Amino acid sequence: MLKNYITIAINNLLKNKLYSAINIVGLAIGLAACIIIALYVRDQSSYDRQWKDSDRIYRVNYSSKRKPLKWSTAPIPTMPVLQEYFGDKIVQSARKFTRPRVIDTGTAKFREHVVFVDPSFIEMFQFKIQAGSLENTLTDRNSIALSEIVARRYFGNQDPIGKVLTLSLGNIKDDYKVTAVYRIPGNTVFGDIPLLGLLDDTIAPPSRFDWVQPISGTYFKLKKGIDIETMKPLLPAFIDRNASMPDPTMKVSDEYSLDFQKLETAYLDSPWDTYWESGSKTMVMAFTGISLLILLIGSINFTILTTAKSMQRAREVAMRKVAGAKRKQLIVQFLGESTFIVLLAMILSIGVVEIILPVFESIVGKSFSLDYTSPSTFLPLLALLLIVGISGGLYPAVVLSGFRPGDTLKANQSKETRGSISLRHVLVVFQFSVSIILIIATGVIYAQTEYSMNRDLGYNKDNLLLINSLALDQEISGKIGVLKQELLNLADISDVGLSGVSPSHQTDELNYDFTLPGHPETAYRAAMMNIGHDYFKTYQVPIIAGRDFSSMDFEIPKPAAIDGNESKKLLKINVVINERAAKKFDFTDAEDAVGKIINIDTKNLLLNFTIIGVVSDNYLYSINAPPRPEVYSLNTRGLNFMAVRFKGSPQKILTQVNAVWKNVMGDVEIETDFADQLVAGEFEQVRTEEQIFGSFSILAILIACMGLFGSASFTVEQRTKEIGLRKVMGAKVKNIVSLLLWQFSKPVLIATIIAWPVAIFAMQKWLERFQYQINPL
Repeated sequence: MLKNYITIAINNLLKNKLYSAINIVGLAIGLAACIIIALYVRDQSSYDRQWKDSDRIYRVNYSSKRKPLKWSTAPIPTMPVLQEYFGDKIVQSARKFTRPRVIDTGTAKFREHVVFVDPSFIEMFQFKIQAGSLENTLTDRNSIALSEIVARRYFGNQDPIGKVLTLSLGNIKDDYKVTAVYRIPGNTVFGDIPLLGLLDDTIAPPSRFDWVQPISGTYFKLKKGIDIETMKPLLPAFIDRNASMPDPTMKVSDEYSLDFQKLETAYLDSPWDTYWESGSKTMVMAFTGISLLILLIGSINFTILTTAKSMQRAREVAMRKVAGAKRKQLIVQFLGESTFIVLLAMILSIGVVEIILPVFESIVGKSFSLDYTSPSTFLPLLALLLIVGISGGLYPAVVLSGFRPGDTLKANQSKETRGSISLRHVLVVFQFSVSIILIIATGVIYAQTEYSMNRDLGYNKDNLLLINSLALDQEISGKIGVLKQELLNLADISDVGLSGVSPSHQTDELNYDFTLPGHPETAYRAAMMNIGHDYFKTYQVPIIAGRDFSSMDFEIPKPAAIDGNESKKLLKINVVINERAAKKFDFTDAEDAVGKIINIDTKNLLLNFTIIGVVSDNYLYSINAPPRPEVYSLNTRGLNFMAVRFKGSPQKILTQVNAVWKNVMGDVEIETDFADQLVAGEFEQVRTEEQIFGSFSILAILIACMGLFGSASFTVEQRTKEIGLRKVMGAKVKNIVSLLLWQFSKPVLIATIIAWPVAIFAMQKWLERFQYQINPL
């Protein structure tokens, strides 16, 4: 019987080649989209699930209620007291403290982030050891471990174990012996860990910044059976007990708070600001929904065409019933045929996946592996085959098996029911509604991205090169003046300026409370930024009132005693503010602010700032965040970024800058970025969404059009006699074409009317993530 069913299925496929091709190709495209997105979803959902007892590992997050800001890190002193305070609930805890260093291998110098951790870190997170011993590394402060990538990059095929590296920060240099090479298994929010060393009091003393700065990743593992929610209400008391404020009348918990987050959930849509990897749970769900919709559209094609062609099989069904076939047997037969078609489509889809997957990997910036022999791959594919085969063929099977043999044979013909026609129209409307929604979504995403990228940023991001990490090494920072002058000697460079931040470099805000003379009771909070000469000129930030810093303005003026009182000094400094700060300080306008004085009053020092100029607001900090009130002071100490304004080819200027750097700095590698690329990087995820939406929109439209074409071909075939009679009665070709076009265009028109309101509502929700947005209406 099975052989008979297979023979009948193959004969029907060959008999109706056009409809079979539409069914198989449409399903194959839908299945391929579903498989690719399943790989993406599996990857995004796998973060930090590879660790032993990962469901009991938590991260300590920190927030300031005053700013308000949130961090996925915690103050250095948190871990030891946390372990003590919750000793009956916590198995172990560990910290992760990341700092950039200049690495000297003896033959070359390069810059990398070194991660210092507690010894318990490698017990909680099991790295793969390629050589040496991480336990030995984390028992000696002068030992260092390298990731497999770093070891290969800087030592090639040589064995790095036993090699000595010199790590520099400013004027501090230490020698470290390489004792291990490791690899991080799976995905983790830690991102890349190039070098690993022991965290001790020489690296980060417990008093470092006390409880003011959250600078270390802090993790702990709960004991079995402990509910994390029972611990969270105890956190205010915990922080008040272990931390203090300069004002003893204030409670620390009124200013700062801690929270615990399961590490498995930290990657997708964490509400905490993070400098590590992060993803979007919303987009994972959206892509999952889209892939299922595309698969559904392919299945709908199958249902539409099978239902339409079912009338041609009415006599076959009638004869089988007369011969004694039961309805259940017919349903099994037709479900088997539909599953067979899905099997052919799945085989084709695997080929499509192999072709499309490299393109998809380039879009999302990740690599995916697909092992068809693995149960984790084979079983989901088998489940998908059965689900699509049964659900896609269930309605046609029920319809076909329900024909009455007497009525069908007596009529000597089959007539399609009104219900069958109505169902096809509904399914076509649904298909095109989904396709049009995807097209609109792609257009809105593209328009929003272009709007954001081309919006006036308050500075010129084009033709601007950034040289980074200048403050890491004393040798480098001591030659910054020489480097600046050598760069200005190049014909294609017009301006060079120093700053503590670079475009889209979203560091923590260094906010201070300013007061106005005679009104010490009112504090105005604003960010303080140190810059060098020609900063505004280099970034082309307009001066709208007053003047820029000049050679008359000193970086470090001398403090003077106040009224002969040596216990408190007065320091007078010229500053420039932005428009937002002028409004913050309640000045009438930019002109009114020039010449005014603002203060920062501490116990031993009164900082007296004279406003010499006001610049326009800019979006240097972030293209998608509102401008901050900012006060700019002239101070080049510790500035990490040099901006270079150039003309001509970016690659040409990069070559020239590299040559100057090598001449001035020697063999220390240079780190550079172009400002326009940094700004574009803020929208990297949005660009990815745009490309995926666009690609899926094309697939959805392609499948829907294939289905409409198949349905139209069948309808024309069924109405051949009608068309002939119309022509005999004098109908012109254009009249017949118009009649058919209207019949096939009507579902698309209805789909358009349905799709637009849905798409507008959905994209308005999507646009809420942007501070500055287009109007989709």
